Amino acid sequence: MSALSDRRRPSRTGAALLAGALALSLALSACSSSSSASGPSDDQSTTTTVASPYATTIATVKGRSITVLENDPTGAGSTTSSVAPSSSTLPPIPRSSLNSAGVKKTDDGFEFSNPTYFRNPLVFDVVEQQGDWIKVLIPVRPNHTVGWVRASEVALTTTDFRFELDLSRFHLTVFKGAEVFLETDVVIGRDNTPTPTGRFYMLEKIKQNDPNGVYGTWILATNGYSETLDTFNGGLPVIAFHGTNQPQLIGTKASNGCVRMPNDVADRLAEAVPAGTPIDIVAQAPAASAAPSNL
Repeated sequence: MSALSDRRRPSRTGAALLAGALALSLALSACSSSSSASGPSDDQSTTTTVASPYATTIATVKGRSITVLENDPTGAGSTTSSVAPSSSTLPPIPRSSLNSAGVKKTDDGFEFSNPTYFRNPLVFDVVEQQGDWIKVLIPVRPNHTVGWVRASEVALTTTDFRFELDLSRFHLTVFKGAEVFLETDVVIGRDNTPTPTGRFYMLEKIKQNDPNGVYGTWILATNGYSETLDTFNGGLPVIAFHGTNQPQLIGTKASNGCVRMPNDVADRLAEAVPAGTPIDIVAQAPAASAAPSNL
């Protein structure tokens, strides 16, 4: 598919679809159609709590696995959240009939392996905390699904980076606090394999062995999946931001859902921005961006 589905088989090989091994073939299946990746270790932000309207809290899993509950275990009911439900009618991910690379459905929620298939620390974005429980945005489909984890099983950090992608302008702006860190035009999904909208986050960073390959120098995989493709090249249709070997297509709809950018931009983001950074993808951005609500 060309979206994020880059299937790859690594030893740390990262490609968006990972067609190969565990269906993590995550392969970034929604992005582009070729593959070749190499999985690097993801360096985590060591940011401490910052009183900022732009700060997003990131939960990094401590153990070798973690259970995420679907229903609120606090009995208090969920409070406000900026996470909108997905309208996708495709089958859920994970499910018993599909190998989902380190993620499986359980009777009361999900179980995730840590580190990820690409050997990066597993992170979630925090929506809210109630006592010993934390509500988090998780990498499953339907997109924007949330669940609950025990506070004792994660380490909390914050970031004031955030992405804002305006599909109508093919334009990505990355903020650090109130300031623009960088901006660039990008490739987005075709009309029949569109880039999904809503709040997502950067799940992990995957360095590519071949900088001249279809994914460029880096894949910045998200927690989101294609909402038109169920699988891609035998792997999961993960949506990712990544470099490209076809910069002439920037400013067009040419992918299977992934977002392609110049390699030098991908390099800069991979170096500066931590996993867990929130990503807002909108059909059309408002005239002026306001401070985001904390996820």
